[in-house]
Amino acid sequence: MGRENRLGKIENWIIAVGAVAMLGVFAALRFDYYYDLNDDVLMKDILAGVYTGTPEGHNIQMLWLVSAFISLFYRMIGTLPWYGLFLCLCHFGSFFLIVKRSLLFCASLWGKLAVALGELFLFGALFLKHLVFAQYTVTTTLLAASAAFLFYTTDISLNHREFIRKNIPVALMVGTAYLVRSEMLLLVLPMICAAGVAKWGGEEKIFTKNHAIKYFSVIGMILAAIVFGQITHMLAYGSEEWRTFTEFFNNRTELYDFQEPPSYEEHQAFYESIGLTESEKILFDNYNFGMDEEIDEVMVGEIAEYAGENRSAAEPFLQKLPGKLKDYVYRFTRGRGVTGSDYPWNYAVIFGYLLVFAAALPGKMRNGQGMGNPEDSGNGQREQKLPGASESRSLAKTAAGIRILKISWKLALLFLVRTMLWMFILMRERAPERITHSLYLMELCILAAMLFEEWREIRHRAVKKYMSAASIAVFTVFAVFVLPDSVREVSAEQTYREQVNAPYRELYSHLSGEENADNFYLIDVYSSVSYSEKMFEGVDNSLDNYDIMGGWACKSPLQRKKFALFGIDNMEQALREKDNVYFVRKSGEDMDWLFAYYEGHGTPVRAERIAVIGEVFEIYEVRAD
Repeated sequence: MGRENRLGKIENWIIAVGAVAMLGVFAALRFDYYYDLNDDVLMKDILAGVYTGTPEGHNIQMLWLVSAFISLFYRMIGTLPWYGLFLCLCHFGSFFLIVKRSLLFCASLWGKLAVALGELFLFGALFLKHLVFAQYTVTTTLLAASAAFLFYTTDISLNHREFIRKNIPVALMVGTAYLVRSEMLLLVLPMICAAGVAKWGGEEKIFTKNHAIKYFSVIGMILAAIVFGQITHMLAYGSEEWRTFTEFFNNRTELYDFQEPPSYEEHQAFYESIGLTESEKILFDNYNFGMDEEIDEVMVGEIAEYAGENRSAAEPFLQKLPGKLKDYVYRFTRGRGVTGSDYPWNYAVIFGYLLVFAAALPGKMRNGQGMGNPEDSGNGQREQKLPGASESRSLAKTAAGIRILKISWKLALLFLVRTMLWMFILMRERAPERITHSLYLMELCILAAMLFEEWREIRHRAVKKYMSAASIAVFTVFAVFVLPDSVREVSAEQTYREQVNAPYRELYSHLSGEENADNFYLIDVYSSVSYSEKMFEGVDNSLDNYDIMGGWACKSPLQRKKFALFGIDNMEQALREKDNVYFVRKSGEDMDWLFAYYEGHGTPVRAERIAVIGEVFEIYEVRAD
């Protein structure tokens, strides 16, 4: 038996590794791996030393502990794409853990292969876009979702010591997810809590000392990991300089992600009261607020608060709620090809709810009662068996009712929590795919864990066989149907990005050329937002001699450190006075704001175009008029 267990473990490892390898090789050969947004590129640049010349542990977006960990590898071998490797490790590692745990529920080799292929196709069909275009927000949720899956599928019959030991990796994964993006982990944390309540509710006797130790210990480990990450982060960002910037960063995020700067014409009195002129207000509209040293954390906070008050007054909560609830139902129920639908994620989740419920039905099918047994017929025994059969059917109906009740409250709890989270993001009007798909991913992993657990409890072999076949068939057929659309979508996105990125690569190659190495270039924010970068191709982690004029790293200690390397005190003065500082914009982007800003400060300027790159970008020398 021991030898069979060892062979089974090796078999599971081989199958899980094979599934992950197939997905990874397909994505690499058919597409490539990209950082999804220019934000992700900047995060990589900070970690790798591209931004300041030295790998930095203060990555601003991620918590310090994981940033410092990744930057340490860049300090050791700076030529490797460590951040991209980290994201891929999180993605493929999470998928590996889910597949490997799933195989424990299979008794035969063919069953394991069927489950592994089903999960491979489903993960590929749904997650392919986020696998190819990696974004750390989604990475956070995948870590948390796989942790929830592992927790829920932990054998409930284990004693509290073994149960706690088995879930140490779960706590570490949730803690890591919090470090990667704390806001996203906190958003999906209620779903993890719902999974925990549902798991605990599966115990035969819920309120016992051992069960309290079992579950509160796991909760304690998760909280300890989160608290430790937060404390180390607060210590690392504890200087006055970093605290001031953190306040600025949080206020900027509130203003741009959840509010909108009110127009100057309609709110001139407010802007004048905080000392902001019309030419300076334009910097908030085009994100180039790095130009003005007087724009600080207090001013941004006042604008964000004022914008929030105006939005609330214009559209009160109760007035807004029905429309967002309708939007929620629409997104969740609409199918393929419908604008605004969350297909195929919504259908995968709907199938998940239905299959989990079906796996709990009917209770009498679990032990063969009420199905009829050929051995009970003949020789006059029918009359003697009738009372027992009737009693058995009654007990089976009662058991079935209990099973329905148990699974119903678990599914209802999960659906209630998901509804509250969805309404939260819809009411805040901040629902990009990296957030909505993350919510679906978390929900789907919990439903998958529930399905495996319900399947584990089926005792009747025929029912178990048919239920497993039906579940695998539903998800596999669905995935095979969806996968071609996903491949076409990712292929089209890659083609578009390559077209968009080509002039950027030409621009950055020009800026970093030997003849321009001593120059510094300030890039208009709107002219920089479309760029994304491949993870593993053309890796160059040397110092860049350019920066954008706004964005989330603007006014940070990191930006001041970068400017100091090029002898720059502030953008406004350097662009106007330094001979080696230039302005870059896309030819189609407005430039009048720049002249209006300097004019408003009593320092008018003129601009001379000195280069055109790829017929897309223009480089200007700006000097005092």
